[in-house]
Amino acid sequence: SMIGAHILDGDIVILEDTKEVHDGDIVAALIDGETSLKRYVVERGRPYLKAENPRYPDLVPARELKIQGVMVSLVRKQERRKRH
Repeated sequence: SMIGAHILDGDIVILEDTKEVHDGDIVAALIDGETSLKRYVVERGRPYLKAENPRYPDLVPARELKIQGVMVSLVRKQERRKRH
């Protein structure tokens, strides 16, 4: 759900455990009992989690939104070429 932010399946996201979250940060968050990696957005004073893939819905918390960490780095495994 984060392909628009160039985060692909199999990537490893490094998170910083912080209470300081800014509009536009990519975060791991607990939202209504489920953990998700999304972009943190605040509109009209209300936060929600934005998917970076149009095939996935944005997540608006009904009850709970707890930030578990803010993305600070991304690790991608490089596929090795096969020898012939």
